Amino acid sequence: MAAQKTLEAGSKYEHFDKDGDGVITDEEFELEREMMRADNEDKKEDQIRRMAWFALLGLLLYPAGIFVTTFLGQLQAAALIADIAPTYFVSVSALVGAFFGAQAYQKAASEKSSPSKSSRK
Repeated sequence: MAAQKTLEAGSKYEHFDKDGDGVITDEEFELEREMMRADNEDKKEDQIRRMAWFALLGLLLYPAGIFVTTFLGQLQAAALIADIAPTYFVSVSALVGAFFGAQAYQKAASEKSSPSKSSRK
């Protein structure tokens, strides 16, 4: 049987050793890997949420941009902004709709896969 490998003092992998015995087992490694995956997934979801809210804010402020450019006498700029408005609104609405649709789908799927309270005794 091969000698068991241990960590050197101050190793950057020390946090993998959950039980503090100086040896990283496969279970400890998999646990750390799963925790890192969950953390990355959480960060990804946060970024998607920020993107959707930023896009929604843009939808609300876009008409103000047309009004401000008109008010400042920049009629050509106002006309250009107004010309691209339909494309902008459709694109951003699709993005926001996809985000909220995906959230609803995930919620429904997670509720469907978890046991209901009424089925437990």
